[in-house]
Amino acid sequence: MQRSIRIRSGPKMPDNEKLDIFYNNAKKILGNIPEYHEVRSIGIDRESTVQILDFILSKEKVGTFSLPWISNAEGYSETLPGTNIILTAYDGVPKALVRITDIKQVDFGAISYEETKIDGPPVRDLEVWKPLHTQYWNKLLSSYGKECSEKMPVIVEYFDLVYHEIN
Repeated sequence: MQRSIRIRSGPKMPDNEKLDIFYNNAKKILGNIPEYHEVRSIGIDRESTVQILDFILSKEKVGTFSLPWISNAEGYSETLPGTNIILTAYDGVPKALVRITDIKQVDFGAISYEETKIDGPPVRDLEVWKPLHTQYWNKLLSSYGKECSEKMPVIVEYFDLVYHEIN
């Protein structure tokens, strides 16, 4: 099975066996889905990860944001519409499968409510979204010798929830 492991944050790497079981269960339900998929953890700690996953499972959060600067530095392939992504909990357990439906690139300084409305309800307001993401991304970018700027490219990734296991 081809897999691109792409962990955004979180201390625990997912177990490949658990990922395979989760993806095979999704294939049984969804039918023929591509073998290639990405794996990501979201959130900055256990509490925020649970909250974000709850928003995704309730379909209140229908997209996410990534930075080409990090993807390029790490040699990750470009995420394209149709890409399946397994989202894991903070402890690495697979929780949801989303499929990217659309992607657009926007400069950080040009992000507006049009983009942030896809995020979870508590952070949709630009006055909350921007400082939160600036702090989070600056922490990630510091190891690459970069920091957020108005011209920094941001990839807006729209997705549909396509599968999750009821726990």
